[in-house]
Amino acid sequence: MHNAESHGRIPPARSGREVVVGVDGSAPSRSALALAARLAGDRRAGLRILYALSMPVFATPFTHTVRMPPDPDVADRASALLTAAAEHIAALHPGLSVVTEAAPPEPAPALLAASRDAELVVVGSRGLSGVGSLFLGSVSIRVSSHAACPVVVVPPGSAIERVERPSIVVGVDDSPQSGAALRFAFEEAARTGADVVAVHAWQALGAFGTGGPTASGEVIDHETVMLRYRTHFQGILDGARAAGTGRVPASLVIVEDHPARALLAEGRAADLIVVGSRGRGGFRGLILGSVSQAILHHATVPVVVTRGGQEGAATTGVV
Repeated sequence: MHNAESHGRIPPARSGREVVVGVDGSAPSRSALALAARLAGDRRAGLRILYALSMPVFATPFTHTVRMPPDPDVADRASALLTAAAEHIAALHPGLSVVTEAAPPEPAPALLAASRDAELVVVGSRGLSGVGSLFLGSVSIRVSSHAACPVVVVPPGSAIERVERPSIVVGVDDSPQSGAALRFAFEEAARTGADVVAVHAWQALGAFGTGGPTASGEVIDHETVMLRYRTHFQGILDGARAAGTGRVPASLVIVEDHPARALLAEGRAADLIVVGSRGRGGFRGLILGSVSQAILHHATVPVVVTRGGQEGAATTGVV
């Protein structure tokens, strides 16, 4: 079963000019829907509202696994939910093209497939606990790890309305993925009038901390290290700003701290926190490791996971 219906006042956007959002009726999905509509409007893109129709799976002794059609009641509830969501968004954003879709796969594969033609995918970080929930932690982690486009993960209780002077906090290092995150941050800031705050966190490897010997025996002088990092990453920040409009206000924060803690602290009042899918040094493995878990589970503002480097092929692999 596959159904797509247009509720907008203008034709659906072409491929690559849609923001896709998963809904399941939970409070986090409503926040995700509201933010997705705002982001689509900022981009003059269409909005695709997706509900995944989970189907029972049976295995028999003599055949392959059989996936049964969804219960008619589930399909009816999905249709009602999608219609209500589309009408709600159409009332708030009259010029926005809105398309609804009830898709048969499980939530993560449905969103990953949609990401191949989308500009953004938006999901809530938590949701209903039963069958049909789009927003279990494993789903948001899996989608943000494997989607072909940037993914926005919206935590419960996020403030969706843009503040008067928004800021976008982005983690930076020397990796190509960090470069993609910076580009996204500057492009988004240029659209919305936000400031960019770039954060690089570093940690001394020695048992004695800064000023003591590292594992290699080298003595770290805190002021020297901070100066080197600031000079290096200021150059990267200036280059990224110049590659965009060149007019976005930007600042650099260099801190000796755990990278997740540094980003969460700087991002408490931000409009968005932006991270690359993989990183180097302090931001290594932002999605698959402990840093990503901390950011995605503890952020109180939406987190954008960008694609870059060798990333970008949507798969259905298990994280």
